Amino acid sequence: MVGDLAIQMTKVRKRFASHEVLKNLNLAVPQKSIFAFLGNNGEGKSTAIRLMVGLLRPDSGDIQVLGRSIFSDRQSILRDIGCLVEAPSAYPNLTATEFLKIACLIKALPNQEIDRVLELVSLRTDSGRLIRHFSLGMKQRLALAHALLGRPRLLILDEPTNGLDPAGIQEIRHLISSLPEQAECTVFVSSHQLDEVEKIASHLALLKDGEVQFQCKLDEIYATQVGALSLNVDDAVQVASLLHTNEFRTQVISATQLLVTEISQEFAYRVNACVVQANFRLHGSSFEKPSLEQWFHQQTQARVA
Repeated sequence: MVGDLAIQMTKVRKRFASHEVLKNLNLAVPQKSIFAFLGNNGEGKSTAIRLMVGLLRPDSGDIQVLGRSIFSDRQSILRDIGCLVEAPSAYPNLTATEFLKIACLIKALPNQEIDRVLELVSLRTDSGRLIRHFSLGMKQRLALAHALLGRPRLLILDEPTNGLDPAGIQEIRHLISSLPEQAECTVFVSSHQLDEVEKIASHLALLKDGEVQFQCKLDEIYATQVGALSLNVDDAVQVASLLHTNEFRTQVISATQLLVTEISQEFAYRVNACVVQANFRLHGSSFEKPSLEQWFHQQTQARVA
């Protein structure tokens, strides 16, 4: 199984003084996935990331990264990892090319890598501009280019869209989405911006109380989650009364529109059938799945209760 995984953490525990941050962490990150690592502040996400790159050692448990033990093969593993933290820094008085040349020198990489990574992040035409003239979004893309030097097989991103304007967020979103195919790497993302995570992630894990409480493909989280069914009818009040009699929860939006709440997509057809069989005209019906943010709050609040 390890061969199919970019990261595997098994029964990992980590304590600082009397506080046990990670109690029994099990994590499996598939290769070539965009994997979102979710959790509220203070749940241990940063500690887990430090453990997986060998900056900390666990009190117990096993950590395999790219099929190798982080304890015995850390140096070789780090050569296959690229990282981007929340607030990347670059020398403002250098051009993008000059900045990346320094990185290539430090990493003992050929300068040909510079054109490759600038092309990946769509900065090739701006390679000769001073970094101080870059927008924040361009600086973030340059930081991603820096992280992609050397063709890493694993890219770890911490809040990659934090502080960006809508245009910059869109640029980074499209770039991250392309990386598993274009750069042939696994992308591990830690972020609180759940609306953006929902648009790019293929898999996710939810960290709570020192353990991974939920882990799956993104599409699977909606299988058992309730959403809302929007109906367009001639008389929303009468239809709402009918559905209430049949024990459906409803909310009238306007004279001709209502929502049936707390319903799964699987059972939406029952609502439609109920309306039609009662001889009401049904002009439209659309299911609105819960957002990732709604799911996140349902999960975290349920655990606290």
